[in-house]
Amino acid sequence: MLKRVMLAATVATVFAAPAYAGLNLGGTAEMNFVYDKGKTEYVDSAWRSGLDRAIVINIDGETKLDTLGGLNFRVSQKVAEGDRTPAVGSREAWVGLSGDWGSFRGGRQFLNSYLVLDWPYGQGGFWELAERDLGNWGGGGKVTAPIYMSQSLNYLSPKFGGFSYGVQYAWAEKANDAKLREGATTDVSLNYAVGDLGLNGGILTAKGVNNFDGKTDQSDKDQQFYLGATYNLGGGLTVRGLYTGYEHKSTLGDKAKGSDLITGLTYAWNKHYVKLGLLHRADKTSVLTTRKDFNLVKAEYGYSLASNVVCYVRASQKKWGKESMGKGEKYTQFLTGVWAGF
Repeated sequence: MLKRVMLAATVATVFAAPAYAGLNLGGTAEMNFVYDKGKTEYVDSAWRSGLDRAIVINIDGETKLDTLGGLNFRVSQKVAEGDRTPAVGSREAWVGLSGDWGSFRGGRQFLNSYLVLDWPYGQGGFWELAERDLGNWGGGGKVTAPIYMSQSLNYLSPKFGGFSYGVQYAWAEKANDAKLREGATTDVSLNYAVGDLGLNGGILTAKGVNNFDGKTDQSDKDQQFYLGATYNLGGGLTVRGLYTGYEHKSTLGDKAKGSDLITGLTYAWNKHYVKLGLLHRADKTSVLTTRKDFNLVKAEYGYSLASNVVCYVRASQKKWGKESMGKGEKYTQFLTGVWAGF
């Protein structure tokens, strides 16, 4: 009887301390119907249709410590992405410490600068700003293209008078070839926010992490920088603009350079919003690739069905430059979908 009482008391003690430990389950669910065509992206000019789904589950935990603040962790994955089912922790899986001094994390994480390019600058469907483009994408040297770093250390500072910064260092996966060593990626980002103005900038370098042709060589070097601004004009209207340049140096001594310039605006009223944007990509010809310049325009209308549920329609058109691989060809996409956060 005494053992049962002690066991009951122990269990009660463990589960009666919510102030010292927390576990939260959240995520997003998204479903899109896509109707598109483009000979450069596909092998012909026929219209295609399909469903694009994305279900993300985030498990976040936090435990208060006697000193240093708290211990945190996150396990995040896309349960469904297109027709694939990724592995657990394939999105994020890290453990960290946090306090008034900022936060320090170790594990699989997003690149800090990828998150900035993705939002607010890439909102309205401009995932091409930070990621690989459809088809033969070009953009050699875009360090944010891999999105995640499987082995990384990451420090995020608190805000100092509107300023904050992040320093992230990551190791690449080991190459199969014994002659090739591990590479590394460094991401330094700086943010400033005051009133209706937001400024963002960053510098990224990668060595031995070739995101250009899928190989890994210690001699490969990539570098990227960006500078962007957002401003709330009032009345529901916000404008944004960002420039990012990137360069890849191959083992052959060849260079592939490129840049993206995006401008856009968001106008919101009641439960409605409209997002418009233009992305211009300029790639310089190299031995490794042909020129891939294009202009990409996207327009999106959305309506809030609830505080955390939005339905939307989006139209996109990309036109390749006359000296580019597509030589004036167009890519057109119509998309309608729904997004929910929980």
